[in-house]
Amino acid sequence: MKLLKFLIPLLLVASCSSFSLSGLFSSEDNAEELPADDSSVEEIDEEVEEEEEEDFELESLEDEEEDEEDEEEEELEEEENLEVVTLEEEDEEEEEDYDEEEDLDEE
Repeated sequence: MKLLKFLIPLLLVASCSSFSLSGLFSSEDNAEELPADDSSVEEIDEEVEEEEEEDFELESLEDEEEDEEDEEEEELEEEENLEVVTLEEEDEEEEEDYDEEEDLDEE
């Protein structure tokens, strides 16, 4: 029974097509035999740079839009303030006119 517990995992690994006994028992380092592929690293670097540029462009566009919106809001606030001031002046003039009419009526 203990033998089966050991053999079953070994047989499962052995049935895999990528498993070889020579690879299991060899102590050679296969990484030295394979040449490093720098082109994929360069491609990834280029992609990252492009994404960063796009992000920067998007951020600058968003900043410009926010600035425009802020300017529009400031202009609207100024217009509203001007309207309030002119309305207050008109109210004061009307009150003065009304006061003058009352004074004339009293005489």
